[in-house]
Amino acid sequence: MIRIPRNVHKKGFTITELAVVLIVISMFISILYPIVYHVRNKAKIITCRDNLQKISLGIRLYASENQEIFPSSLDELVKEGYVEGDRVFDCPGSPHAGNAKEPDYHYITGYTLLAPSDTAILFDKDENHKSGKHVLYISGDIEWLASKTGSK
Repeated sequence: MIRIPRNVHKKGFTITELAVVLIVISMFISILYPIVYHVRNKAKIITCRDNLQKISLGIRLYASENQEIFPSSLDELVKEGYVEGDRVFDCPGSPHAGNAKEPDYHYITGYTLLAPSDTAILFDKDENHKSGKHVLYISGDIEWLASKTGSK
């Protein structure tokens, strides 16, 4: 006759233990989601600003070699080699991929390096960021203008 010990414990989890673990994990995720969302949006804004700095440098170099006149289109910056490629015209906050022919930024033509330094020449399209937009001035300065409902 085979004798079975009375204090045999089955290995594994009960449904109650599993439910408690799942509840704790879901609470942890619900607490972290807004933080991760905010960090991702901040990273998009920083990348967009970096794009504008590269475009600003390209525009200013172009003007310094072309009688102080800014290019008539952003596409000239790529053709002439003043920026490395189309990626600088793609805002990570935009719903579509921008390029030199259809950038995610508005470019205002007709200015020269001699125009007032506080003149805006490039800025984010409205759909790029919900919390505001970047503005590039002729001086090379980039300013973040927060929307009335958004924040930096």
